[in-house]
Amino acid sequence: MSLTSVRLREAWNWGGLPAWKLAVHTYEAVDRHETLDRAAVVAFWTMLAFVPFLGAILSLALGYADRVATQLLALTRTLLPGEAQAIVKGQVEKIRTSPAVGILSFSFLVLLWSASSAFVAVMDATNAAYGVRDSRPWWKRRLMAIVLTVVESALLVGASLLIVLWPQFLDWLEVRGPAEAALATAVQWLVVVAALLASFAIAYYFAPNVEQEWEWITPGSMLGVLVLIGLSLGFRLYLRFGVSYSETYGALAGVVLLLLWLYLASLTLLVGAEINCVIEHAAPHGKAPGQKVDPDKKE
Repeated sequence: MSLTSVRLREAWNWGGLPAWKLAVHTYEAVDRHETLDRAAVVAFWTMLAFVPFLGAILSLALGYADRVATQLLALTRTLLPGEAQAIVKGQVEKIRTSPAVGILSFSFLVLLWSASSAFVAVMDATNAAYGVRDSRPWWKRRLMAIVLTVVESALLVGASLLIVLWPQFLDWLEVRGPAEAALATAVQWLVVVAALLASFAIAYYFAPNVEQEWEWITPGSMLGVLVLIGLSLGFRLYLRFGVSYSETYGALAGVVLLLLWLYLASLTLLVGAEINCVIEHAAPHGKAPGQKVDPDKKE
C-alpha cells in the first residue's frame, strides 16, 4: 500500500482519535488560534465583496444571466433568512438593470480587492492552524488570493450554469412531469454540495504555507459543508418561527442577518481546517505542528 493511501486511510480514521477526543482537541485548537475572531475578519471582507461578486457572476453568465439570477435567488430563498434574501434580491435586480460595462469595471476591481483580502485572512487562519509562519512574500500571497478569487467565481458560475441547463437537458431526453422536477431538485443540491466541497478543497490546499497533497474531500470539508447547510436551514427556520430581528435592528435587519450568515459560513470553513489539522497532527504519518514539509517525503 502506498504512503498516500495510508495517509488517506488515517485521515478518514480521524488520525486514530475517538470522536470525543477529536471534538476536544478541535475545540482547544479553535480557542488557541482565535478562530472565532478570524472568522469575523473573513466575514467582513466577504460581505464587502458580496455585491460585486453577484455582479461578476451575472456578467460572466452572459446570455444566461437572467436564468442564473433566478437560480441564485431560488437558492438564497432556501439558505438565507427572509430579510437577508430580500437584500440579495434587490441587489440582483439593480445589477440586472445596470450597464454591463460598469459592472465589469468598478465592481470587478472591488471584488478582486475585497475577496482577495478574505482569502488572505483565510491564509492567516490556516497557517495558525498548522502552527507555521507564512514565508511567502506579500505580493505572492495577494496574487494567489486574486487568482483564487477568479477560480471561485468561475466555479460558482459553472455550477449555476449547470443548474440552469439541466432542465433543458431533461427536455432533450424527454423526461417530464414529477420525475423531471425531482431530478432537477436533486441535481441542484448535488451541484451545490459539489461546489462547496470544491471551494473548501481549494482553500485548504492553497491557503496554508505547508506542503500537502490535493484531496477533493477531507473530513474537515465534509463536516464543514454538512454543518453549513444544516446551520443555514436551521437558522432560517429559527428566524421564521422565533424572534424577529426587524424589531431590534429595523431597516438594518437584512444586513445584520446576511453578515451573521457569512460569519457562520466563514466559521465552518475555518473550523473544518482546524479539524483537518488536528487529524493530521495526530496521525502516525502526518506532519507535526509547525512542520511545513512532509517528513516522510523522499527526494
